[in-house]
Amino acid sequence: MKRVKHSAKLSEIEIDMRLKEYFSDHQIMQRSDFQGITMVRSTAMIHIRRLRQEGKPQNIGIPSQPIYVPAPGFYGKSRDYQPVK
Repeated sequence: MKRVKHSAKLSEIEIDMRLKEYFSDHQIMQRSDFQGITMVRSTAMIHIRRLRQEGKPQNIGIPSQPIYVPAPGFYGKSRDYQPVK
């Protein structure tokens, strides 16, 4: 049997740093994108819910098909930033 290696857990600060870097090149993010940049597949939704409660990303999609953008003042976006809905 092959053993599955689990990736090292990232701290909340490391996740924020990766999201800032991601949003410097991308305008939107989906859950699969989040999984790719943080390498946390099984807990991706837990982290996304936590970040949404903190007000860092905003969902501009519908609840069943979320599309996240950085909230004003987070991930390199100015406080004047207004995401397109």
